[in-house]
Amino acid sequence: MEDKTIARFPKGTLDRIKTILRDGESQADFMREAVELELRRREGPPVGGPDRT
Repeated sequence: MEDKTIARFPKGTLDRIKTILRDGESQADFMREAVELELRRREGPPVGGPDRT
């Protein structure tokens, strides 16, 4: 069974998202894409720097 937990965002975040949606894009589409990009970034090869090895 899928987890149906809903994320809570700081006040105003969803309004900010609404203002930048592309034609035909839903908030859910935006969030799915944002999560997928972040997952790829974190799962990818480590990036050197003071906080990442």
